[in-house]
Amino acid sequence: MSKKKNLMALAGAALALCAGAIQAQTVLRLGHVWPASELHAKAVEQFAKDVENATQGEMRIEVHGGGTLGSDRELLEGIKFGTNDIWVGGAGVLSTASTTARIFTLPFMIRDVSHYEAVYEGPVGEEINARIQKESGYSVAAYWLRGPRWLTTKKPVREPKDLAGLKIRVPDSPVTVQSWKALGAAPTPMNFGEVFNALQQGVIDGQENPLSLIVSSRFAEVVDSLVRTEHAYEPVAVVFDAQRLASLPEAHRRALLDAANGQAKRYSFEEVKRGEVDLVRTLQEQGMTLIEPDKAPFQALVGKEFVHANFAAIADLYDKVVQTRAPAP
Repeated sequence: MSKKKNLMALAGAALALCAGAIQAQTVLRLGHVWPASELHAKAVEQFAKDVENATQGEMRIEVHGGGTLGSDRELLEGIKFGTNDIWVGGAGVLSTASTTARIFTLPFMIRDVSHYEAVYEGPVGEEINARIQKESGYSVAAYWLRGPRWLTTKKPVREPKDLAGLKIRVPDSPVTVQSWKALGAAPTPMNFGEVFNALQQGVIDGQENPLSLIVSSRFAEVVDSLVRTEHAYEPVAVVFDAQRLASLPEAHRRALLDAANGQAKRYSFEEVKRGEVDLVRTLQEQGMTLIEPDKAPFQALVGKEFVHANFAAIADLYDKVVQTRAPAP
């Protein structure tokens, strides 16, 4: 064989090896709706990096943030349709596919961060996961801490009567809608990407979200009152199609689960805990007025009787959550 033919053969072999390597790489598309500056968007980037490192490049997470692949609900449904493989977002969105997932957005159910951890990292959390997977086919790989949800409005809210007639943007969740109705407001489901303009144009009077998202979404530019309701500790869920996850090679599946419950999860926890005081100060510096209402009158309207009367299918889980005790410090 001539020298030229040898070189051509070697080049062909190299191309074949490259093609094989490219073919061997598994690429999973992950969608979320947050701006890049939001702390959970940064946690997603860490998750993707950890998966690629753990699999030595055999698996890569392709991140599509800012709602570029659709709304939370569309991203969740996209897992079934194959338009994306992973969704990361507020766990309450799972209630569109699972009755059990309504538990995530019940108001005033979680008392504090210690209680949150005891619930979602313990036996009750395992039961929630198993029921969601059975009902929907979705697998929750991890829960990341998200700060409690606060209310932001164009006028002060100090007691339930102040909510009368106020159009409050809420996620498309039956529990959230029913809860805000019980509190006296006019809940208005709306895709998150539309909220800023809707507030600016007066279509709605307020919205409710964790502090980190209130800051990164610049809501201080369009609302005046920051109301410390802390009415829900809705976790961020890292979600896969259960069958698709089970079909992956064991090493890849383990890498995904470990990364979802590793550094990205710790980052979320530490940033949420560290940032609450700083975020409130930031919003005050941006012109918002901090209001700290007595929560008891709000809690009384959406407590155990409300849950048992309106959401009987998850009343047993609600009772287990409320009865869960955080370990002594």
